[in-house]
Amino acid sequence: MLEMKVVVPIAAVFGILSGCSIAQTAKEPPPDVRINLSAHGLPPGFFRANADRCAGQIISYRFVAWLDADTVAVGFSTSPSCRVSPNRRVDGIARILVFSVTGELKAQRDIPYLADGYGEVVAEGEATPGPGGTLLFRVQSVNLDKEGRKESPSGVLLLNADLRDTARVDRFLVQTTLVDHALVFLDGRMSGRLGTYVILSGSQLVETERWKELELPTGTRDRKFGEHGLAFMQCEQELRPNEYTSTDVVHTFAKTRCTMTALGNDRKLWKAPLRDGETAEIIGVLTDGSVVGLVSGPESKSGQLVVWKKEQLVDVLPWIPKDFCGSLQSATADMSRYAAFATCDDRSDHGRWLVFDRRSQEPIADRTFPKSGRAELSPDGMRYASFESGELRIYLLPTN
Repeated sequence: MLEMKVVVPIAAVFGILSGCSIAQTAKEPPPDVRINLSAHGLPPGFFRANADRCAGQIISYRFVAWLDADTVAVGFSTSPSCRVSPNRRVDGIARILVFSVTGELKAQRDIPYLADGYGEVVAEGEATPGPGGTLLFRVQSVNLDKEGRKESPSGVLLLNADLRDTARVDRFLVQTTLVDHALVFLDGRMSGRLGTYVILSGSQLVETERWKELELPTGTRDRKFGEHGLAFMQCEQELRPNEYTSTDVVHTFAKTRCTMTALGNDRKLWKAPLRDGETAEIIGVLTDGSVVGLVSGPESKSGQLVVWKKEQLVDVLPWIPKDFCGSLQSATADMSRYAAFATCDDRSDHGRWLVFDRRSQEPIADRTFPKSGRAELSPDGMRYASFESGELRIYLLPTN
């Protein structure tokens, strides 16, 4: 087992915490740029309470995404978020706006899409940074129309900074990579436990890697592809006293014993065992082959953000308070800076947005943030943008 090495003490980052609250800090400066999006077609009441009550029935988009360090895109649905009458379907329109970091409007485009699930559960609309400085606009699946015909399969559309199409693939996207946002597709169908995965990179989506007939072991719980590597979490469960078994069925009360396994482009394995009772979500594979993950155990709700490195100690990174739940929202390519959203109360309309710098002993941004909003760290880690309260806001972060 690899020895754990704490890079920055968590207690030093947050000070003394009580209950499920974070003391308000002075790290909530005003934005450097703020743009009222109602002038650009944002529907009235887009951020009102309960505006997403039909989210499981109607596909709706709300996002902010950086295309490069100087260009940010914001998007929202201008179509209704619910049916105006039971028998009148919703035809979706997503508006995308591209701004410079100074607030200059660079491009605008409306994209029609099939929004109505006809009573079927639908996913939320998504758009994220894509490969080669593009915007990855995900076309969500709408299963059946009123006559039972399949209308819209899953797919992805890549847009450049001028919001022109650079590529489209009408296939289900398995995941994107952490560093370059390359696209991972399953090539063909799974055959038993075998699958062939293909990685497409660049704005024109050129194949750069193929994992042919990849077979992951029984008990694999999570997996993430990198540009030239793969990492997965494989767990055994104690189904009988002192007897651990690999199984794909998760037994709630069984003790677990998990191992992070990484496979480089040389197809050689290296492993990092977790402590008994711990599991982990694999976040991604970095350029040097190290693996980022969020380890969870019985000690805290928040877990620990870590970087596993081959034949080295495990780096434990600054993370959200132990009484909170949260997830990594965005990061620079080398994980030198990263951002998280943290919450401790499902009934609250707000949580906290935090930005970390691995060289610092405390977060460089820490502010109250609405759950209805969206935020993302810029690729160079020098800014973050938020889409909240009807505005696009751009914040400049400290340099050290």
